[in-house]
Amino acid sequence: MDLRLLDMLHPHFSPDVTLGHLLQAAVVIIAGGGGILSGYLSLRKDIDLSRGEYRVTLAGHEARLVEAERELDDRRREDREFQAEMRAALDRVMQTLGDLRTELVQKQNRR
Repeated sequence: MDLRLLDMLHPHFSPDVTLGHLLQAAVVIIAGGGGILSGYLSLRKDIDLSRGEYRVTLAGHEARLVEAERELDDRRREDREFQAEMRAALDRVMQTLGDLRTELVQKQNRR
């Protein structure tokens, strides 16, 4: 076997730390930190964007609810007005019937 292949299969570590080793470690740490930071910032941006979309959607639902509540109030008011009108009309009909009854009794008494 080739000597390089043997060195790759059985690495030998030395306790020597050189400037190159320090630079490699710094690059790995900076790259990892940069990846984590960029992932965090990207996630924050996505969350803020989603929050904005949800707020718009929620505002639309709230507007529909307000409109539905307004319509219900209008219907209730119209129902109350209708009931009041019908009671008044029923009172007039009952009064008219009472008057007719009185007239009939008076005509029968004259005969």
